[in-house]
Amino acid sequence: MKKNLIHALLAAALFGPGLAAAAADVPTPTVNIHGERLIPIADFFKKPQFGGQPILSPDGKNMAVLTPRNGRFVLAVIDLDTRQPKVVASDPDWNISSPMWVNNKRLVFGISKGSDETMEKNDGGGGLYAVDRDGGNFRKLSASLQEARNANVPFKPVSVLKRAGGDSNDLYVVDNARGRDAALGASDVFRLDTTTGRRTLLTFDNPGKVNGWLLDHANVVRVGTAMTVEADKRIRQTVYYRDDEKSAWKPIYSAYLNEGQEMDPLGFDFDNKTMLVAGRFNGRDKAAVFVWDFANNKPGELIAEHPQADIDGLLLYDEQRKKIVGIGFRSMVDELYYFDEDYARMQATLDASLPGQKVSFSWRGDHVVAVAHSATQPGQIYFFDTAKKLLEPVFSLMPQFDNKKLSAQTVINYAARDGLNIPAYLTLPEGRAPKALPLVAYIHGGPHARDQPGYDPMTQMLASRGYAVLQPQFRMSTGFGWKHHTAGWKQWGMAMQDDITDGVAALVKQGIVDPKRVCIIGASYGGYATMYGMAKDPDLYKCGVNWVGVTDISLLFSVSYSDTSNSPFMDDLGVRMHGDPKTDLAYMKERSALENVSKIKAPVLMAYGSEDVRVPLVHGERMRDLLRKKGNEVEWMVMTGEGHGWAKESNNIKFGEAVMSFIDRHIGDAPAGKQ
Repeated sequence: MKKNLIHALLAAALFGPGLAAAAADVPTPTVNIHGERLIPIADFFKKPQFGGQPILSPDGKNMAVLTPRNGRFVLAVIDLDTRQPKVVASDPDWNISSPMWVNNKRLVFGISKGSDETMEKNDGGGGLYAVDRDGGNFRKLSASLQEARNANVPFKPVSVLKRAGGDSNDLYVVDNARGRDAALGASDVFRLDTTTGRRTLLTFDNPGKVNGWLLDHANVVRVGTAMTVEADKRIRQTVYYRDDEKSAWKPIYSAYLNEGQEMDPLGFDFDNKTMLVAGRFNGRDKAAVFVWDFANNKPGELIAEHPQADIDGLLLYDEQRKKIVGIGFRSMVDELYYFDEDYARMQATLDASLPGQKVSFSWRGDHVVAVAHSATQPGQIYFFDTAKKLLEPVFSLMPQFDNKKLSAQTVINYAARDGLNIPAYLTLPEGRAPKALPLVAYIHGGPHARDQPGYDPMTQMLASRGYAVLQPQFRMSTGFGWKHHTAGWKQWGMAMQDDITDGVAALVKQGIVDPKRVCIIGASYGGYATMYGMAKDPDLYKCGVNWVGVTDISLLFSVSYSDTSNSPFMDDLGVRMHGDPKTDLAYMKERSALENVSKIKAPVLMAYGSEDVRVPLVHGERMRDLLRKKGNEVEWMVMTGEGHGWAKESNNIKFGEAVMSFIDRHIGDAPAGKQ
């Protein structure tokens, strides 16, 4: 399967200028860092005015959108010929979430308390519901978490694999209805009639504890990825395959999970014979995309790779053309590789028409819906009529920033003290010279995670008040290769922490940052890095903000009501990354923020969720008590009813205001309390 890759970052140069937008851009004023005409802090933490990207119907004649009404998101359908909207689903107590077209006349959706939660969020929502585009023929297909609680029955979340296609009212869905081992995600595939709710089991001969399924374009279940825990607690991945629905399952690949060699089956081409997979096969450092060689059960032709980033791949399909048109992935920016020249040309046209933005789009016939976003623009939705050559704005996700100037996010790289390259995001305050700035080192959680490009409310709030913000992708961050990730294993408080310090030092050396005005903040692992950083480098950090932060590594394993305790994934990956509580107690004690509390001098703001089961409240309470006992300044917040982060808009605003006030007092140059 030869594919001609067309990199979207180069496409604009290849295909020339874009279209004129229907509405001209309006010049935006510069934010005044001295306290005048500042954007209110609440604006940064408000929920989006619309619930994500509009979704075109398969024929491109209608568009589904989540729109606000009476404080909740409702599902509306817009006829693109008449431009008339119709609300088809709403609830006074819940937001409609995760809409999807079943066919040109019918949609499914879930419910949530938040603005963009998926059906798996533990907020009492979830469920699966269906309705016609005119609002008729409503059907509940599966119960929400709250309904299951009320009925005192197990909650069985349902996820949608794909629609059956054509005019069919059916979907292919995954759930654990047979009650198999849920710890490893064991599941089955069903065909679900969205008009009657009837399900047909398609994987009665399930080959194992499968947590990932792949259908071909004839809607035959062809691939299942299973997990098993072996005697030494390592988790083994086995990928099963069958030629058709009558053939027996056979293993085609097996590897230990979390050892860098697992396979990610991405999807089939429309011949239903060619399968694309992602992985770090044969000792590769960066994950790449290959055609799977079924004859020899090994990766075959290399399709896409990136020199700095893993490509784990989101295949872009055009069902009408019956083509894989490209692959979307994320390096330090959002990138696209196209196989199809028409799509590459469309991307170039939209990019040229919306300069400075990252643009994604869906295309049906003559209709294109495009989403443009960046660090300085949380999201603008456009409608493009390819026949009329007209690009028109539809709505802004956060209109409070229209005609406002936010701060640009740049990508930098610096060398850690052992020579490892550390990529990072650096946001400098708009309108202020990059010289001797106060700095906030903002550390992501995980730590096996990463920061994302684009708008971040905390970052933009801080930059709007004159602070530089550094977001380092320290070792153990994901997406930058296996070596970068594993270089952080069992390095809590050690090389992982040094990577952060080295980033601060690089900015100080360049004269960008004032070394006497540096604060460190973060959530979850970022909260740990905040507390341990203030202990390890007590003269560097003048303040710290820790929310939902780990304060002792061993507590991840020993707090029985934590969801990280007694988990097969923690017994395998957790032990590899964080240490074995049976054999690494000395390391865990030495690198515990609690055990090093005597070294902390700087004031700290700490906030935890009362219902957090990932990092329970005890982490914060013990640290708070020890700090106060030795006379440190501690600001303490408990968000009642919240978990590992804040779902309520009011709590996000409250916390943002507290963070800004705290940092201003300790490293700011504005009058205290001036917002």
